Amino acid sequence: MNIHGKIPPLPILHIGGGKETDFTPSVEAFKQERGIKFVLAFSGGSEDDNPLLIETVRHTAQEFGINSGEQPERVASIVERVKDQYVSNIVRDILLPLRGYHIAVLTGGTAWGVPRIAAQTAHELGFYTIGVYPATAARKAKNMLPEGMLDLSVCVHPSIGESRWGDESAIYVKLLDAVVIIGGRAGTMVEVAHILKCNEKSDARVKSILPVSGTGGTADKVSFFPGKPETMRRSVPPEVLQDGKAVFEYLRRSNLLDDVYD
Repeated sequence: MNIHGKIPPLPILHIGGGKETDFTPSVEAFKQERGIKFVLAFSGGSEDDNPLLIETVRHTAQEFGINSGEQPERVASIVERVKDQYVSNIVRDILLPLRGYHIAVLTGGTAWGVPRIAAQTAHELGFYTIGVYPATAARKAKNMLPEGMLDLSVCVHPSIGESRWGDESAIYVKLLDAVVIIGGRAGTMVEVAHILKCNEKSDARVKSILPVSGTGGTADKVSFFPGKPETMRRSVPPEVLQDGKAVFEYLRRSNLLDDVYD
């Protein structure tokens, strides 16, 4: 898939807020017009307790000759760059071989961590991008990705009370076919729970959960999630996925991408 000649982004869809409009036709039309047959989501965060990240930072510190006496600002700046590159490598290893597939990439649509890096990488590689986020995120420009980064923006309003982070989880889950989990905390765990509930219906199309092992947080706890055994078996790969290349190989070997390639 080439970024040139892409259909222009749609206006932001504002879902909820007491309105009863069904946005399913708009989303389905977006996918059909762009030939999207599979939505691959990315969720999580580059957590500080991530064992692989800690090892990467340690090696980088040695490479740069950083020691405890360095200026805190310089050390923090280098650590942030290492975090970004660490996550970017995982995402790129998954998406690079998938160019040419009728895939859209779904993220939280916000300007930090895994959502930002996954959206930026997908955009650079020519994939259509979808962002689902709560209304509270859209209140500050600093929370959002640059204009044009998302081909479909879905802003989720609460039906009751004020907007909170997590309002978007159910909509996010409904749009995806599979999700790659890199680290992650409570928000990612909520998404896992939503997916497992969706997958309990025996005749439903299974939404796959693909945790990158060793990245900490939710990704390393998915296998211990108290889901129904049969649902867990259908939802989570039986093998350990240690990096982006392993995730791609699993996608390739499984039947998840049948009829998704030109």
